[in-house]
Amino acid sequence: MSLVAGLLVLAVFIVTLLLIMSERVNDTATALMGFGVSATIVFFLDEEHPTFATYASGIGWDVIVFVAAMMIIVSVVASSGFFQYVAIIMALRTFGNPRKIFYYFMVLVFIISLLFDPLPTMLIVSAFTVEVCNAIDVDFRPYLMTEAVVAGLASMPTPIGSVTNLVIVYIAEIPVGLMFIVMFPLSIILFLATLLYMRRKYANVIEDHQERDMTELFAIDPNVTIRSKQDLVISLIGMFVLVLGLILLPEQTAMLALVVAGALLILSRDRAKDLLRRLSWDTVFFLLGLMGIVQGLVVTKMIDGLAVGLQWLSTNNAFLAMFLMIFVSGGLMSPVDAKAVGILLAPAAKGLSTAVSLSLVAGTNAGGYVVPFGDAPNMVVVSICEKNLKPLSWSEFNRVVIPLGLVHLAICFVYLALVSLLLT
Repeated sequence: MSLVAGLLVLAVFIVTLLLIMSERVNDTATALMGFGVSATIVFFLDEEHPTFATYASGIGWDVIVFVAAMMIIVSVVASSGFFQYVAIIMALRTFGNPRKIFYYFMVLVFIISLLFDPLPTMLIVSAFTVEVCNAIDVDFRPYLMTEAVVAGLASMPTPIGSVTNLVIVYIAEIPVGLMFIVMFPLSIILFLATLLYMRRKYANVIEDHQERDMTELFAIDPNVTIRSKQDLVISLIGMFVLVLGLILLPEQTAMLALVVAGALLILSRDRAKDLLRRLSWDTVFFLLGLMGIVQGLVVTKMIDGLAVGLQWLSTNNAFLAMFLMIFVSGGLMSPVDAKAVGILLAPAAKGLSTAVSLSLVAGTNAGGYVVPFGDAPNMVVVSICEKNLKPLSWSEFNRVVIPLGLVHLAICFVYLALVSLLLT
């Protein structure tokens, strides 16, 4: 009966993903419905008939708490205006040179993305990118597309770089320090490849050396982005404590994030309610729903079967296992929400070699831009372009980014294959 329950839960998971991909129903509602149906199937058809309380106790609640806490921290830090202030200062020092602005902004996006999920990163950087580009009369679309790619690749080295990373690191039990040491050089390589590719692709924009009127650029006052110096200092201290905690207590990051988030909200005083109201709570419940469905696969031993298969494959041919982790999660399943892919494959990756587990991290992060259509940060780019009367079609976005994404997947495989050889 457990096999029947497992197959039915797997069917629920597949149907849930198909409904989410159709974009005809609400993602969060679909995931929560799938959670409820999966728990019901397991209760009636599994041999042990676990109650809902027993079923739900196996969900990674620490992951969900960590995600919620990180969303609070990101909301507080982003509202301080610090990154916008730095970006405008950098732009002023370029004296309107499009190539320098391109390089400066991409480096800033890379740094921000080490700490924030690609979606809030794009929400932070897109506004000032458009403002600066308009001030020097340069097409902002190549800049925004490049920023979306950089936000995805720069998220690879840290667990807080994306929600998907949090899920994979927690479930697959990947050492945070080792993850950063291995993945940071890879992110640098992908970053440099991206700059080279986009600079050549849009040389007519980025390499434009014509003289410009700098009046509008120098009219931008960076100080207006800082709402409160006290909030700025508090935000920077909070981020420092969080990063220090990740280094010193990597196994207690959820606890540390919760403490930092609570402290930042208390110090935000009257703005706390507004900050909480603006959080993407649908992301938290979407994550809960998917993890609830996958818990059904865990209870019915379906995940164990996948794990055994991957373990056998990793033992007999680690390179093939890495290839599948990268190209299945980042290629074939890239149209699927990365969090769903991570939640499905992370339990199976637990106990495998570091290189194989990190292949899943690389694949899911790259998958956000290998097929750009539908991914939230890319949707921000398209929406911003449309609002500023310079529409960017999905066909143009795909034509530019898909070849770059496939090259990135190949680089990830070669790099992690070399890492595997060094670690064995």
